[in-house]
Amino acid sequence: MRTHVTSAPVGRCSSRLPHAMTPEQHQPPAFTESETLQDAPTSPRWLVLVLPPLMACMMLGATGLYWYRAHSESADKRLRNLHAATEQIAYNLRDRMATYEVVLRGVQGYMDGSERIDRAEFHNYVDALQLQQTRPGLQGVSLIMYVQGSPLEAHLADVRGRGFSGYTVHPPGERAQYAPITHIEPLQGRNLEALGLDVLTLPAAREALGRARDTGRLALSGLLGAFAPGSTLQGELGMFLPVYAPGLEAESLPTRRHAIRGWVAAPFRVGDVVQGLAREFDPDIALAIYDGVDPTPEARLYGDAGLQSQALARGALPIQRRLEVGGRSWTLVMAPLPAFDLRHDDDGYYLVAVMGVFVSLLLGWFAWVLATGRERAMALARRMTAELRGTRDDLESTLNAIPDLLFELDAQGRIHHCRSARLQLPVLAPERFVGHRLQDIVPPGEAAGSLAAVQAALQNGYSAGHQFHLELEGRTHWFELSVARKDSANPGAGPRFVALARDVTERRVAQERTHQLAYFDALTGLPNRRMLLDRLGLALAAARRSGQVGALLYVDLDNFKQINDARGHSLGDRLLVEVTQRLTHLLRPGDTVARLGGDEFVLLLQGIATDMSTAGRQALQVAERVREALEQPYAIDTHLYSSTGSLGITLFPKREEGVEDLLREADTAMYRAKDLGRNRIRFYEAAMQADVQERLAMEQDLKKAMAEGQLAAFVQPQVDAQGVVVGGELLMRWSHPVRGSVPPARFIPIAESSALILPMGAWMIEKACDAIAQLHAARLVRGGVGEPLSISVNVSQRQFRQDDFVERVRNVLAQTGATPSCLILEVTESLLIENLDDTIARMTELVQLGVRFSIDDFGTGYSSLAYLKRLPLYELKIDKSFVQDTPGDPSDTAIVQSIISVARHLGLRVVAEGVETRAQADFLVASHCECLQGYLFYRPEPLDGWLKTFLRS
Repeated sequence: MRTHVTSAPVGRCSSRLPHAMTPEQHQPPAFTESETLQDAPTSPRWLVLVLPPLMACMMLGATGLYWYRAHSESADKRLRNLHAATEQIAYNLRDRMATYEVVLRGVQGYMDGSERIDRAEFHNYVDALQLQQTRPGLQGVSLIMYVQGSPLEAHLADVRGRGFSGYTVHPPGERAQYAPITHIEPLQGRNLEALGLDVLTLPAAREALGRARDTGRLALSGLLGAFAPGSTLQGELGMFLPVYAPGLEAESLPTRRHAIRGWVAAPFRVGDVVQGLAREFDPDIALAIYDGVDPTPEARLYGDAGLQSQALARGALPIQRRLEVGGRSWTLVMAPLPAFDLRHDDDGYYLVAVMGVFVSLLLGWFAWVLATGRERAMALARRMTAELRGTRDDLESTLNAIPDLLFELDAQGRIHHCRSARLQLPVLAPERFVGHRLQDIVPPGEAAGSLAAVQAALQNGYSAGHQFHLELEGRTHWFELSVARKDSANPGAGPRFVALARDVTERRVAQERTHQLAYFDALTGLPNRRMLLDRLGLALAAARRSGQVGALLYVDLDNFKQINDARGHSLGDRLLVEVTQRLTHLLRPGDTVARLGGDEFVLLLQGIATDMSTAGRQALQVAERVREALEQPYAIDTHLYSSTGSLGITLFPKREEGVEDLLREADTAMYRAKDLGRNRIRFYEAAMQADVQERLAMEQDLKKAMAEGQLAAFVQPQVDAQGVVVGGELLMRWSHPVRGSVPPARFIPIAESSALILPMGAWMIEKACDAIAQLHAARLVRGGVGEPLSISVNVSQRQFRQDDFVERVRNVLAQTGATPSCLILEVTESLLIENLDDTIARMTELVQLGVRFSIDDFGTGYSSLAYLKRLPLYELKIDKSFVQDTPGDPSDTAIVQSIISVARHLGLRVVAEGVETRAQADFLVASHCECLQGYLFYRPEPLDGWLKTFLRS
């Protein structure tokens, strides 16, 4: 009788436990999860390690054997196909050469049966053969006569009598024997040039003719000439059959040489022969034909070396065939191209091999899956348990890391749960919120919005963006509320929501600050350009609706840059703040004063009148008050500073102008006020815009003029008291293809207001130095006779202020070789107003190079005797406005005499401009003026022409 022993499972209570056990003993023992999972049975370790790789290796080995066998069979098949294709090529070439021989033997028989063959008869015979259609590759068929040296004249007469009137033997010269071509068809192209050619003069042909004569059989020549430059790989050869005299036995070598009458010849090109057989050749085999048994480059008759190299580079083994033609051996070298391999490759076994590898790996993987399934399941259970614990811990950490108020509330806004783990405010303790309604916590004005956010989340599932504020610890804190609907786990329960209240106080402050920076000036607090455009757009729309007229005043401070540069930006900023206060006090409520940047302000006046004329008077009154207010001195740091303002006015609405148009009109009027002398008021006129557009168009034309060489250098000579030329002033002239001759008074100010004056001025200095160098060279040729001539050139203030101006002048002098003392730079008195010390230092540096300076238009600008003694000057130029009324006008006469007197006492030379009458010249000479310049003596003329004339004289 067999006894079965059954054990109770671990961790369970058994019915056969002793009754004396305490309740604690009835508790099942606790096991950890890892211990429970480790007790599960697992597969043997050796099975997991050995079985899957073994099965995969066996399948991979079988696949490799199959692939090797299939690959070998494919390679053998491709080699058999290659041999068959090469045999076919050799056979076709041999057959084609045989057909050529048949043609020649037919012509040989025709020649043997005819005593005399004329041109027409030979043409008809050859034409009937239709060689181009039936024998492609042949260049023609010809007859070659063997002629001894003495009867050459009779031979020429005989052939000319057969229809070849222009026949002659070439190359010329006396030889013991000749073999000229007497008949050739078709008689065209190169065949026409070959008529009369002495074939014995060609070494390759001479050897073939002798071999054919001595053997009585067909003879093939080598290459008749080298490949032509750029020729495809083909050469020209010739076939020759001997023709012996009839009735003579030609059985031995002496009799053959005695009985030779001539030859039948057929020149052909190997490449044309191959092309004619292209349909019968395999196109995917690279073919090369060599003359002889060695395939050397010198013996190549046909073939593309590039294709051969391509085939050999792939490792393809070339196949050679020997072909005997006309007593010569040809070597055919053939190699398969990639297309041949692709055409004959059987790729099916690759797919089978790939599938075999895939199935082998799949089978190994499947065996691994079966062997390790239980272990992986247990590992997965352990990993999922760890992940669940990690997720729980991460969720708790996430909730603790949220720096916001987190609520759970119902549809009525009542808060059921609250947590604020990261908020630093103790007044936001959860007990302050739990049990209260959200709308009771927030301020009354924002309660409706908070409840609306909850209702929006009820309908849409989510709402965000509502903001509310709370007064906490004496400060206002702003919160942004985001509410999301929560799916309830209990059916029938009311909806619950999760709300997040984020403290956005800093962001709110930053937004307000950003708005301030975006729409208001940081220095003055006034509206900036962006805010002005918005308000101007609203004012323009309101004016069109109401019929009221408004005004826009554009204000620019005069000479503010000088104060800013001289006293620093901090003082300039304080002056701008003072200007802001003055402008603000002048405006009515509802009007706007804005700062556009720098020293520019705009005043927007709304509803000042119902018609344009009244509005113009009102705007003018406001503008005058603004101008007077800006004229008052500014007291800053116990110092008084003066700065006026130039104002431009435009009225609106009119026509279809937009806000940018109005701003442009006021700006244009303001600049016109500046042009009139500053501290002025100007209304906008349509002609102003036309003038601005004209200046812009002329500026663009001036740029093109520099690039296209429309600018020219003219010179107006200067003379001394005796009328002798002592120098000249360079003047720039502009000949425009459409505008014609543009006066300097029109284009020079435009160039000075832009950067164009810099390259223009540099070019004029180069022209001046080049002219000085030419004059100096001519003076040396004359042995240094005569005083050197000086050339004056105007330098603008912008050009003079360039940082590298001195270096530029130094480089030009060095490059041209000009004498520095002959170069006079003319500057205006306006240059002396700003940075006098810097101006003196720069002028002194140039004077040390030898360059001299002149004050142009002296007396018309900032005339001061104080700077004359400080500046390193050489001369003064009296403006023509003083000269033109002398000596009749006492005032101008006194001014001119005073200038000359001052210059003499300071040791300066004086040049008078604009001398047009003899009375003016006599007065100036009598007043001891050293140099005169004007139409009375010379008019401005092109510099190059003046130099040629002056140097020639």
